[in-house]
Amino acid sequence: MGFEFSGLDELIQRLDETEKKVPGARDKFLAQEAELVRGDAVSLSPVDTGNLREAWKRSTPDNGRVEVYNNTEYAAHVEYGHRQKVGQYVPAIGKRLKKPFVEGKHMLRDAVQQRQDSFAEDAEEILKGLMP
Repeated sequence: MGFEFSGLDELIQRLDETEKKVPGARDKFLAQEAELVRGDAVSLSPVDTGNLREAWKRSTPDNGRVEVYNNTEYAAHVEYGHRQKVGQYVPAIGKRLKKPFVEGKHMLRDAVQQRQDSFAEDAEEILKGLMP
């Protein structure tokens, strides 16, 4: 489960040019931004046992691409929502299910949206420092 930023062709082109001048600058920037998204996803995740929050990871940037993901078995169900059988008894919570659908928490989606606004600004700041 992951998202990637899109629609930033001009920024990517400028980062590619900068990459030639300063090796690794683009991937370092993406790692920093992915870490911010990961942190936001952690704080937006609901807590029951803490497993969902602890499982947020980011990949190592590779050729201008980085992923933020959660491999917890139920992460997608919490993110997007899920159906359930009304009236079914669930021993773990000691109750019968009442709603046919549980809305998603959209942890990763909201984390990406929160950072998307500052992404271009952060990139511009770094580019000013790298470009004459």
